[in-house]
Amino acid sequence: MNLEERVLAIVKENLEVEAEVSLETDLRKDLEIDSLGLILITTGIEDEFSITIKNTELSDINTVADIVKKIITIQQEINICH
Repeated sequence: MNLEERVLAIVKENLEVEAEVSLETDLRKDLEIDSLGLILITTGIEDEFSITIKNTELSDINTVADIVKKIITIQQEINICH
């Protein structure tokens, strides 16, 4: 499974979504996710990828693609520090 597929699976799993979810899916508008739902997704992402997403960064996440970009950014920052 590639990064995008893993993120999509986590979103669907944590929200028990029956609707079609793609990288362009807007979490708040299309899936009507509230702040608690976003925290559930974030926790799943953090566990899966062994990263930490700061609460202040959650407002930057609107789509599934934004989650993927955030993971890549955090992983790059980790690699630079090591």
